[in-house]
Amino acid sequence: MSIDYNKEPSYHYDLGRQIKSLRKKGVLVIGSGNRVHNLRMVDWRNINTSGSGYGWANEADQKMKKFILARSQGRIFDLAIPTPEHYLPLLYVLGLKDSDESVSLFNDNTLGGSLSMTSVKIG
Repeated sequence: MSIDYNKEPSYHYDLGRQIKSLRKKGVLVIGSGNRVHNLRMVDWRNINTSGSGYGWANEADQKMKKFILARSQGRIFDLAIPTPEHYLPLLYVLGLKDSDESVSLFNDNTLGGSLSMTSVKIG
């Protein structure tokens, strides 16, 4: 799916809700992106060092995990997500979730100071 930057975040979430029926037909839906991805601030010396996130990146990472699991957000999201193209796919994925489904996180590390590739699995 293409991402329409002119649409509000709720549009992307609602679109995920609309395509939820595809899952019931056996279609695997994958949203590809990064939650914390401030490429302008990457510490390239520590790009392969797991857990090497800046304080604000780790805080944003933790808050985003809470948002995914329970829903909340704050100012640090602006640093962690300076542009939406890597974040919006997460909204589609969250829109696919039924209220009784579990959410789990994996690939949960910060790298290079300002990157997190934490992945989300629904169901």
